[in-house]
Amino acid sequence: MNFKKIENLSAIAIIIAFFLPWLNMGIFSLSGYQTASIGGSATLLFLIPLLAIVVLVNDVQGFLDDNKTKYLTYVTAGIPLIYIISRIFDLGGDFFEITSIGTYLTLAASITMLLGAIGVVKLPE
Repeated sequence: MNFKKIENLSAIAIIIAFFLPWLNMGIFSLSGYQTASIGGSATLLFLIPLLAIVVLVNDVQGFLDDNKTKYLTYVTAGIPLIYIISRIFDLGGDFFEITSIGTYLTLAASITMLLGAIGVVKLPE
């Protein structure tokens, strides 16, 4: 695995962030994993770390060509980005009161992954 690719580092950050607290409501907090385990449409949150794992496995195995790899990276970065932005619009100012470090790390890693896939952000070699 190439640790000099910003997409891979972002995928690792997304996986780690999934197990950090996403929601903090005073006396209790929920990680992304616990939120996804609630059921219903929250189960779709499992796509976030699964796609990040696919990005990492694809880098090692190379089962997709460069064009498909780029689309996979766009989808992997886009899903959490769209989800978090939709939650911001749904909850308004309350979003920033109840979210925690996992949400912010996921958001930052998604933006970084997207910018890396586009070619705006690159690590020095």
